[in-house]
Amino acid sequence: MATDKPFKTTDYARAFSHQPSPECVCRSTAKFVIGIILGATALSACSLQFAGPSYATKTSTSLSQEERHRLYTAVLAASDSPLDTPLFKEVCQKIGIFDTDGNPNSAYLGFVQEHVAWSMNREANQFRSEINTKEKAQQYVTAHLP
Repeated sequence: MATDKPFKTTDYARAFSHQPSPECVCRSTAKFVIGIILGATALSACSLQFAGPSYATKTSTSLSQEERHRLYTAVLAASDSPLDTPLFKEVCQKIGIFDTDGNPNSAYLGFVQEHVAWSMNREANQFRSEINTKEKAQQYVTAHLP
């Protein structure tokens, strides 16, 4: 029997070896990494649920949870790149989620997870409509920052 394609030794080795193809290895690695990420997220969520919001006790201000979320929303809306502004760091320090050096502290992740849930409620939507420009958001932060 004649074949159009000559048989190569590498074809035989690949067909009968127990090594997976590179595509299979990539998919397996991706599934493993995604599993690790999901597991870590679930564990951190569980620990946050039992530990409670520790950022509330770390602030020296008397802001309510609602006020903290409003300030965070407003400072995010006050600039095109709010994470780079001194005002963002100041707000995050005042609400207790940044340390004195202006870096996220251990309470940051818990607050952000809570903020995502808060931002889906009707009051949050109403608040966003009140600060619908950068200027209004900036004014809100200036007026309400302790």
